[in-house]
Amino acid sequence: MAMALRTLEWHAANGDVIRFSGSPPFLLDTFYPGVSSGAAEAVRGIRMDGQNTYHVSKEPLTPSASGSIQAAGGTYVEKQKNLDDLRRRLQAALDPKHFGVLLYNNFSGSFRLPCRPIAGAAFDKRLGSAIKFDAEWISDAPHWTQAAQVKLSVGLIKKMWRFPWAVKPTVFGSITNRGYIINPTIIEIYPIITLSETESSKVTVGNETVGALTTITHSIVRGQKLELDMSVPSVHLIDADGSITDVIHWTTIDSDFPWGIMPGKNEIYSAVDDPELSPIITVHWYQPEGGI
Repeated sequence: MAMALRTLEWHAANGDVIRFSGSPPFLLDTFYPGVSSGAAEAVRGIRMDGQNTYHVSKEPLTPSASGSIQAAGGTYVEKQKNLDDLRRRLQAALDPKHFGVLLYNNFSGSFRLPCRPIAGAAFDKRLGSAIKFDAEWISDAPHWTQAAQVKLSVGLIKKMWRFPWAVKPTVFGSITNRGYIINPTIIEIYPIITLSETESSKVTVGNETVGALTTITHSIVRGQKLELDMSVPSVHLIDADGSITDVIHWTTIDSDFPWGIMPGKNEIYSAVDDPELSPIITVHWYQPEGGI
């Protein structure tokens, strides 16, 4: 028997996950993923045929869904109570002040879109133990991405030997301080970069292909890690206990921030003064999709 693969999940800021599908309680009738339009900046001279377009900015997406809530229960009162509870649950999850993530699954794959509700759900009149609803979201990004996150590690130390009895402890081995990322799309990707396992007071990470780099001039201790989000942009220190501190001021004034992964082959690298203190750098990104 074939599975119903077309489902929509709303991962709300309050921790709730609303699953819209072909099964109760949240039945999905229609889903519109949104279409990214472009706002063009163009010039046109006197008596000129046509125009010269010098920049196009993609607009945010506005996905929407409509369906119905169907409550279960033995008696009429039980069904009405369950319907009220489900209605309240949906409204609480659709808080327009907070971002969440939409996950859409179809026969082509799974896709994600960070976004926020434009408003709470709009409800129609009740029909027995069911009620129709409409919901709409708006994203900052102009495109959906694949749901699975891609990772690349840069700065791994391989075949490392130490000789502690030497006058000056010596490190032998190879350090893979470079890695290659292939961006198969025509869309620039802004990754999240995590730095860990280093106590160097200066770490540089960059994209050699585009000539961009970011330098951090502050050491971290074992168990801590730095997270550079190129899409925001932001720099956060994450402690071993999970606490997060904004440390964007640790970047040098001449840093290129943010920078992205351009279409095609990109060479990502890290650099430190002491090779023994080379960090483990993990580059995380979601591959964008032109349409789903």
